[in-house]
Amino acid sequence: MSQAPQSALERYKARRTGAEVGPLLLPREAAYRRAAPLWLKSAVLATGLLVLVLTVRTSLPPAGHAVDLAYEIDLASAPEGVLVVTVQVEGSLPPRLDLGFPSGVFGDAGNGVTPHSPTAEAPDGENGRPRPLPVEQTGNGWQVTTQRARSLTFRYQVDLARTRGREQDIRRYISTPVAGGLRAAGFEVFLAPEGVEVHDITVALRNPGELPVLVPWPALVRGRHAGAGHPDSLSAAPVATAHLGAGQGYLPAGPAPARSSPPSHDPTAVPGGLAYHPRNLRDLSNALLVCGDIRAAAVEVRDCTIQYATDRHWRFTDAEALDLVRRIARTQLGFFGSAPATPITVLLGANEVHGDGAFDLYGVHTGSSILVMADPALTLDELEGQAASVISHEMFHGWLGEAIPQTDPSTLWFTEGAATWFAARMLTAAGIWGPEATRDRLAERIERDYRRSDLLGRMSVAEAAAGVMSGGDQVRYAYAGGMAACAGLDAWLAAESGVEHPLDAVLRHLYEERDGSPLSRAAIETAVRDVTGVDCGWWLDAHVYGKTALPPSEGLI
Repeated sequence: MSQAPQSALERYKARRTGAEVGPLLLPREAAYRRAAPLWLKSAVLATGLLVLVLTVRTSLPPAGHAVDLAYEIDLASAPEGVLVVTVQVEGSLPPRLDLGFPSGVFGDAGNGVTPHSPTAEAPDGENGRPRPLPVEQTGNGWQVTTQRARSLTFRYQVDLARTRGREQDIRRYISTPVAGGLRAAGFEVFLAPEGVEVHDITVALRNPGELPVLVPWPALVRGRHAGAGHPDSLSAAPVATAHLGAGQGYLPAGPAPARSSPPSHDPTAVPGGLAYHPRNLRDLSNALLVCGDIRAAAVEVRDCTIQYATDRHWRFTDAEALDLVRRIARTQLGFFGSAPATPITVLLGANEVHGDGAFDLYGVHTGSSILVMADPALTLDELEGQAASVISHEMFHGWLGEAIPQTDPSTLWFTEGAATWFAARMLTAAGIWGPEATRDRLAERIERDYRRSDLLGRMSVAEAAAGVMSGGDQVRYAYAGGMAACAGLDAWLAAESGVEHPLDAVLRHLYEERDGSPLSRAAIETAVRDVTGVDCGWWLDAHVYGKTALPPSEGLI
């Protein structure tokens, strides 16, 4: 394709504001990689990828046209790293329908996600045969001349080109071939109409090869359950191949029909009336689909299914990994009182990012899915002592970042700072980390990356976090500063109100009172005032949006 690769955040900002942002630059100092403790290295960079929350597609203002979308994903060529996607568009079509490229990394045929081979057709009312429609490539995707059709079928392929191991951009590794199949993020796969209103969306899978499939959308593709027992125990967990089965992973598009007998399994198509039913285009984009040589294990925790999946063998068992994920999830569910989505899926894959500037652990959160990429030699001790911080941070974003939507860069300090601070506190509450060790880790990170940073006094924490796509020093300063700001705000509010850990109640208040509106500074201040009766505006002006150094960190745990 002629269009240069473009990041999700670049496309998001360009669509929303017309602004331009620089490319994602990962920390490349080899000395930092060697000297810093591994949990800190992973947390500084890997958890910074909540920016994927910003990849949600937003339609342009409707122009009097409204459509329904029905997608089908064909997995026949998935073992070769190729998806064939068909979308049926029905409704009031404009004379020319623009279908935008996905919001992820695309356009580099040798090293990225590459949609290609588009065709379009519409039913011919005279002879019943489909007639081809003209398709032209645009700077942002493809345009179909609809020729007054009321419905059309658009088909394209997506190649997930293998990345080069020395490529430092972690986005290159989200949608990629894996053992026996592929891993694909929704924001890099689904083309969607632009400039029209979208009413209804469905997604179906075609799986003629009966590949093991994991679809961590808000509908679980379940494995076979073995054993019984308490719902919050490993004895209830299925340790089996995840699979696509009739009625086992899809939410009905309408009321579920009554059945007198179990549905039959047809691996080639989703049965009539059953399909994944995204609420909107954001829901469509916030998804991960994985197929191939995968194993899945799940356990019920409160009102949520917690799922662990992997496509390789590690130096620990699936049951041990699921137990760690379960303990983290149970603690966070207990903190908020309910799940932001079900299931919550943690996918553990191999870290293929190599080179002097690479990190040992990477984490990505999208929708209700958490992708953690780790060294294949990872041990159980390293899983608990290092990878756990990434899992906890990214899982926390299911509440703060997804359920409480993050779109405004000026509040990234709060979203990332709180997720970093609370991730460590959740690990302590779960008994995975000891309190003294956790306190020392957090204090060390704040001291090194915030108080000793050359940016202190020259750049506010909010400014650094808003430009977190910049460089390594700014990334570390932003996250350590954001964490210190949350801990400092909590301590100050406690002194002013007499409430212990008032920021805990503020977060729960934001979650319980959420209405789908993006998180804003005003919303944070209002929640603080509602919970504590304290006006925190001047404190934020001084220490977060201003350049006054934060007070010494106290009460970190």
